[in-house]
Amino acid sequence: MIYLVTGASSGLGLAVSQKLIKNGHFVIGLGRDWQKVNESSDDVELTKWRREIFDLRNTENIESLFKDLVRRFGKLDGLIHCAGVEETLPITLYSPGKVKELYEINVFAAHELLRVFSKKINSNDNSSIVVLSSVMGVLGQYGKTGYCATKAALLGLVKASALEFSKRRIRVNAVLPGVVDTPMTQNLFSKLDKEGKDQILNMHPLGIGEPSDVAHLVVFLLSPDSKWITGQDFIIDGGYSIQ
Repeated sequence: MIYLVTGASSGLGLAVSQKLIKNGHFVIGLGRDWQKVNESSDDVELTKWRREIFDLRNTENIESLFKDLVRRFGKLDGLIHCAGVEETLPITLYSPGKVKELYEINVFAAHELLRVFSKKINSNDNSSIVVLSSVMGVLGQYGKTGYCATKAALLGLVKASALEFSKRRIRVNAVLPGVVDTPMTQNLFSKLDKEGKDQILNMHPLGIGEPSDVAHLVVFLLSPDSKWITGQDFIIDGGYSIQ
């Protein structure tokens, strides 16, 4: 199977890529910066994939990207959209321009990826798409109006596209993680005092997750074992949302 993974150079995208490769699949990873992966000493398996540099803010180039990738590697069997940006900002400071910046990566890029992937020239029937949303797509949090709105928008995209793509037996599902130990989370924690960090940790009864926790669920949704699942939202958050 050939899978395209966005945000593959770190965090959840990297974990998903590693898991797929270990399962014998071929992965095309999109990322803006591969330096950290190249410097890593324990990513031997990653020599089996192709790493492509691409900025998803350039949505007008996504169609030509697919054309090039399919020409080089063949039609795709799955798409995993992990790329995304997070921001904490009071709504009083959110200008339309700043909100648009969040939507460009978290929503506009996702919509274009799904649109182009769905073309028969780019993907095989019975493929699977997994979109990484967030538990913040169904819950609210102070300072997260922009982020919550974009992650909620993805859920509508998943449900509607799942219906449209069903005629080709292409499944579309969303995974909604809580706080996971990724570079994005580490960057957030670096800006908080101990009290702020403890507050986030205490909101997760099972503690914050590891990237591999989410990767296992994603890989299941890509596999034939989930062939009767589509248009669904899967929360995986260590108990955050049940409190």
